[in-house]
Amino acid sequence: MLISILTFLVGLAGALLLAFGSWLVFPPAGYIVGGLLCLVWSFMSARALAVRDFQANRQQRGDS
Repeated sequence: MLISILTFLVGLAGALLLAFGSWLVFPPAGYIVGGLLCLVWSFMSARALAVRDFQANRQQRGDS
């Protein structure tokens, strides 16, 4: 449990630092990078939930 929370926090800090660093180079780039990171996060979360639901339905039907 602790490692998953720590992994999330390190990933969040990395995303913030990446967006902030790009903002220091060119301010609009910080917003673009931040938005892209949000889109990637949303896609990966939705995909993980879909895989989890698919596997749960597969186990209920008895498929292997």
